Amino acid sequence: MNAGRAPGRSSAPGPAPATPGTAATAATAVATQTRADLLATSLMLMFVMSAITLSLMPVVTNQLRTEIGLGDAQIGLLTSVFMGFYGASGILSGIAAARWGGRLFAVSSACFVVGSLAFALSSSFPGFLLGRAVQGIGGGMVVATCNPVLARSVPAEKLGRAWGITGIGFGLGSMVALFALPPIQSAGGYRAACLTTAGLGLAIGVAVLCQRPVRALPRPGDMATSMRGLAGAFVAVVRNRRVLILGLCNTAGLAMGVAAVAWSPSFLQDIYGTPEATSMYLIAALGAAQMIGNPLGIFVAARWGLFRTLVFGVIATTVTTVLIGVLPGVAPIVAVIILAQAFNMFYFPVMLSYIPKVVGNPGHVGPATGMNSLLGFAGSLFAPWLFGLILDAGRQSAGAYTAGFVMLGAFGVVTLISLAFFKPGRQAVADR
Repeated sequence: MNAGRAPGRSSAPGPAPATPGTAATAATAVATQTRADLLATSLMLMFVMSAITLSLMPVVTNQLRTEIGLGDAQIGLLTSVFMGFYGASGILSGIAAARWGGRLFAVSSACFVVGSLAFALSSSFPGFLLGRAVQGIGGGMVVATCNPVLARSVPAEKLGRAWGITGIGFGLGSMVALFALPPIQSAGGYRAACLTTAGLGLAIGVAVLCQRPVRALPRPGDMATSMRGLAGAFVAVVRNRRVLILGLCNTAGLAMGVAAVAWSPSFLQDIYGTPEATSMYLIAALGAAQMIGNPLGIFVAARWGLFRTLVFGVIATTVTTVLIGVLPGVAPIVAVIILAQAFNMFYFPVMLSYIPKVVGNPGHVGPATGMNSLLGFAGSLFAPWLFGLILDAGRQSAGAYTAGFVMLGAFGVVTLISLAFFKPGRQAVADR
């Protein structure tokens, strides 16, 4: 018997009936992916702006040396001050994003504009320090605000793709800074380069804030916003060993990456006599390497796992950074510089993807990301300055540059030791 079969209907199998809502579901999935990609591309522009301000010093270093009379230690300190304020604003913006969300990008963009204007209108070291400090505040807000916005607005299974797109902005921004700004600096000096940076900051800020998910306030239940709740989140993050070790990974990456970008052009000019413009264009290729390294890290992590990819990235970055000061000849040095920056960005999205996995409370993603920025940038603020001190002591000799790059490699060695205590297989417990 075939109870429930409609009278007269054939029992022969036929085509499966269309599932109601299948077409609508597919259309929704496409629309969701499109919105996620658009948001990630928008946030990528903030990364572009952060990278432009970070890469500004190699563009203006020679003019600051010859016309303003700054020493190498002072020039290194300008980058270190940028990184210090970058890190300090990271933890604060990570917590503040729980209340104001992507609206913090309005403050970040304003800092890019005001800081660039302050640098452009200054003729003395204190004015340059002020401009770099304000730029650093704006840059430090980017990563710590992006992670909560993406986590809230993009489905979990699409976060890897979103970070693969967003992180490309670092490489793209480096290319813009080192390809487009040198001709502007040659024509109008550091003032013209900084005024251009200010204009870009304004345009990008407007474009990013046009995105509805960026302007949306977080849901009230996402995280406690009382002083007690925020303090509890901060304490939980500070006590989380794996969050702190990920912060050391960021410290090493930024110490090696930032100082290498800041001093490699001078290395090529001082030791090998490479023309300023040529060395800038050669080093600018690192932007392309970063654009490849970022999505490649996500691709490899899907096959190797996050921890193995993270360890490999730190090892490769450390080895190639030290080799910069050891290898002879311009061609191999430039090749290794490019490789070092590619490996640096290779583990950057992997490190950020790990953060939600090592906190037991989803509401702590923002503070944990802020702590990652704080440790990374506050720790790395010493690297460019120390490099400058080594150069001053060694009178910009080949041996001084070699010692500087070896010093940077020490950051990677310390991080690799800490990763031995990471315990990647342990499940996160609820943070209280």
